Amino acid sequence: MSRLTKENCDFLVKIPMEGKISSLNASVSAGIVIYEAVKSRNMIQK
Repeated sequence: MSRLTKENCDFLVKIPMEGKISSLNASVSAGIVIYEAVKSRNMIQK
């Protein structure tokens, strides 16, 4: 990711990966982030 792209982002998210996975496509990444957000909200409400 270029420096200018990073500077224009509101925030950056890093998804830790294990094994031989070098990258994820946008839909898989979005799914992981949404899953973790919902999981986090459910834990707060309980």
